[in-house]
Amino acid sequence: GSCGFEILEDVPDPDVVVVCCGGGGLVSGIATAIKLCGPKKCRIFAVEPTAASSMYQSCKEGKAVSIKPEKTIAAGLAPPFAGKNCFEIVKRFVEEVVLVTDDEIRHAVQVLFGAGLVAEPSGAAAVAAILSGKIPNIDNCKVVAVVTGSNVTPKELTELV
Repeated sequence: GSCGFEILEDVPDPDVVVVCCGGGGLVSGIATAIKLCGPKKCRIFAVEPTAASSMYQSCKEGKAVSIKPEKTIAAGLAPPFAGKNCFEIVKRFVEEVVLVTDDEIRHAVQVLFGAGLVAEPSGAAAVAAILSGKIPNIDNCKVVAVVTGSNVTPKELTELV
């Protein structure tokens, strides 16, 4: 939840917060902090790669599920399951889990790099969702995209950008 508090410290009244999601720990912590201590109207979105959609599948099935993730450039977002406690929090506080392709993630890494930010593919998923138009109704909104991790080698970054 500390990342959620940091968001509220910098942007006390966000309309939308977009967070990458693997097993759900980061997004559930951020969503809990913002929904309990920030503006109730804030919409939280979780973002997963299409090749590793454990939280998305869990939301469809109404329970935390295990999957066999496929290969994705966002390896940090590809656990074989959604956490049970995290799923319950996502179900309560997250508006929607959206999916992005590896190409959309790659484009987000490139855009971030062009802006001077080095982000690993997993960390660029939230930006990928925004750039690809998968987060609805964000015109004239205060939107926060959580960008995590720069755990990418120069060789990997060269291949991405």
